[in-house]
Amino acid sequence: MLPYLQHSFWFLPNVAACHAMANLLAEKHNTYWHDYEVVVSAGTSAGIGLEALPPVRKAIGSGFDTKTITLSCGKLTTGVTVAQWSSILMLRNLKSPETYFQAAFRVQSPWSIKNPNGDNPNEEEILKPICFVFDFAPTRALRQLSEYGIGLSPGEANPENAVRDLVSFLPVLAYDGANMTQIDAGGILDIAMAGTSATLLARKWESAMLVNVGYCQLN
Repeated sequence: MLPYLQHSFWFLPNVAACHAMANLLAEKHNTYWHDYEVVVSAGTSAGIGLEALPPVRKAIGSGFDTKTITLSCGKLTTGVTVAQWSSILMLRNLKSPETYFQAAFRVQSPWSIKNPNGDNPNEEEILKPICFVFDFAPTRALRQLSEYGIGLSPGEANPENAVRDLVSFLPVLAYDGANMTQIDAGGILDIAMAGTSATLLARKWESAMLVNVGYCQLN
């Protein structure tokens, strides 16, 4: 997934958290993140509204040979298109599904080049075929997804059908050990209501990480 972290948006709780994260990424031992230019789009120093956008565009440039991280706690989450953003990290609690998905859809903006070779004006090269929303609180994230899906289909009596329609366009992947598995609508509702699904719980019990095989010598 590294190609989708080349230009990412990190959604944090407040201004102090944005500056703290910037300082953390700049720490000497965090060598991996030193290749990224970190832009803090938070607080009065970042400007009001669209005034916060130019520093981000300057850091990204063409987007091909740069790496950037935009830190924000609310700025640039609505009415802004940054084509090079291909992932968002949800690092704050949000109770409103609308706010959650407004921020998530910032990375859904298409990024393509018209006539890339200069000989066919009808040709278009897609540079961002997919995008990702990373959330490290699965219960919170899937509760937002289920509420949003149900809200989009108020006339649907079966909530599972409403969520199924949404995830057909917005697949949900769960990291399970070394595998990425797609969660269906029933699993999403299970996790949103109970904290986990039967399928994922069974996988955890079957995990080899729970088995500790040692050597014992009998005298």
